Amino acid sequence: MPFLSTSLKVKLLLLAAIFPVAFSLIGWFFSSFYQNTEAKVFYAALGFVLGIFFSFICFRRKLFTVVLYKAPIPLALFLLAWWFSHLFTSGWLAFLIGALWFFIGLWLNSELVLPYQFYRIKKRFLVLIYLFFSIAMLGFFMGIPVFNLLLGVLAGNYLSIRVLYPYSSKTTIKKNLVQGAWFTALSLLGITLFAGIIAISDMENSLLLAQNLLQTQLSKKLFLLLLTLGAVFLTLFQFVLTLFSARTMLNWWHYRRKKLMKERMNRLAQAGDSSNSPV
Repeated sequence: MPFLSTSLKVKLLLLAAIFPVAFSLIGWFFSSFYQNTEAKVFYAALGFVLGIFFSFICFRRKLFTVVLYKAPIPLALFLLAWWFSHLFTSGWLAFLIGALWFFIGLWLNSELVLPYQFYRIKKRFLVLIYLFFSIAMLGFFMGIPVFNLLLGVLAGNYLSIRVLYPYSSKTTIKKNLVQGAWFTALSLLGITLFAGIIAISDMENSLLLAQNLLQTQLSKKLFLLLLTLGAVFLTLFQFVLTLFSARTMLNWWHYRRKKLMKERMNRLAQAGDSSNSPV
């Protein structure tokens, strides 16, 4: 059997822990508005379970491919229809209109996109898809760009599969992964600057929200300093996180492929021994 190094095991465990921890924080974040300890624990636990399920999907290439390639069109149509419908109708009706367009998106997916094509999409289309979901993620979390880091993890996994077969040169693979990591980092920088401009334009409410989240008093100067340092930190961390995800998952896919090839060879060898054995 192929050897799985200790360092790769540690990296895989760290990568697998990202979504459970992040989803737990998301559950705690949303339940914090209830000021109820039981609700916080429940939503944090629910987020942890969902995070484990999400990590499981990411470590199964075929499942990850099916989920990922089917998501952009339906989700984009759902979000656009839902948000636009809010301008002229009630919340539930707007949600139902969005759900209708979600199913239309599933149908379009079956007509326009195939799983193997999703890793051959031209980079300019990938840019548009990633930016759309970056903006959607920012809006979903009320202008807080921290959770956009999760898109970098998914992008790293996608990049690892995208370079798995077309390129044999390690230099070319490294170049593609680094370029992808810089793109996610600079995208998050743009998102963070956009969120910062919105926060500064409504300084009083933004300062109040930050004080509630951090549970401490902040001056305007300290708030601006935190915004600046946060933008720099998130940008650099997104680069590291995306590249870490891409390299770790690429090593994992190589290990899985070698393991499957070894198992196939063993089965063929056993079949050969059986056919040559005397009756």
